[in-house]
Amino acid sequence: MDYEEIIDAQLEELDLSELESIMNEAADEGGVFPAITVDEIVKDLLQGRPMLDSEDILDNLLSLFLTEIRTAVILGCEILAVCVITGLLSNFSQTFGKKTVSSLGTVICGCVITALCMGSFHQTYSYCQDSMNTMTSVMEILLPVMIPLLIFMGGISSGGVLNPVIISAVTGFNFIMQHIVLPLVFLSAVFVLINSITEKDYVKKLSLLLRRGAVFITGLSVTVFSGITAIQGVVTKSADGILINTARFSLDNFIPMVGGFAADSLDMVISCVGLIKNAVGLMGIIIIISLLIIPVAKILAIALIYKLTAVAAEPVSSGNISDSLSEIGAAAVTMTVVLAMGALMFLIFITVIMGMGGGLWK
Repeated sequence: MDYEEIIDAQLEELDLSELESIMNEAADEGGVFPAITVDEIVKDLLQGRPMLDSEDILDNLLSLFLTEIRTAVILGCEILAVCVITGLLSNFSQTFGKKTVSSLGTVICGCVITALCMGSFHQTYSYCQDSMNTMTSVMEILLPVMIPLLIFMGGISSGGVLNPVIISAVTGFNFIMQHIVLPLVFLSAVFVLINSITEKDYVKKLSLLLRRGAVFITGLSVTVFSGITAIQGVVTKSADGILINTARFSLDNFIPMVGGFAADSLDMVISCVGLIKNAVGLMGIIIIISLLIIPVAKILAIALIYKLTAVAAEPVSSGNISDSLSEIGAAAVTMTVVLAMGALMFLIFITVIMGMGGGLWK
């Protein structure tokens, strides 16, 4: 039996339908990465062919970002139109001395801008929550596939320790993101919008504090969870190395005649399983990056439009409205950073599992 037959036999035993389904959905929704299967990844790796076309990926990224920019421009034009009306009301009040009417009109225009921004930012917030849930689901699908493959390669200690550690880290991080970090960023945006209606900066510093707190909590969580996982992986890898090398030595020396052949055959099987494990990991990485790119492109496009609208609105509206639009853009960028850090932690988990097993069989 050659390595291709071994790989085909192992792939038939794996249930990758859910993973491939998410891959197809991510490819259809974003269109940045093409839909690819584990079997295709394995064949590309064996034949030394590139799995992805970098030029197509860059073109798809540019197309996606420009599409989101065009969508966000409509919101920017609506906000800018209201800002122009606010500026006209302010000029009329100075000309005709109707300050009360102008103040009322300015407040109403501020409320309209707040409503527009709140609706847009709430969509962004919901999109981030959905993306985080989907990435968590991908990890929950990946682990039951990759961990048994790792154990089959001889990583008994690694698989037994990393499985509960990573599952706990993924679940805990998702809870922190959904119930603490993302609500803090959203609340900071709400305070900024409330501040835009008034003439004084009542809650601007509180908004900045909440935003920085969200980034700090995210960074701390990623550091703690990733550090624990990496340390556990290093420690258990040494124990697995002793076990598997002992098993190979026993096969090679204590079984007469066929011991060396059996050891070499098992070596080939384990190498094939390791290739499949890494192919599954690569597919998981591609899926998570695909799921990350779509919300990041949307949020960055909205943030850019907020920043440009703030610049355009500064000469025709009150300073608070312009500053608030700029701060909303900053809050959107913060949400992008938080989401990217979460994806980075998941990628670290996958690469840790992919790195396990490579040095177990020597």
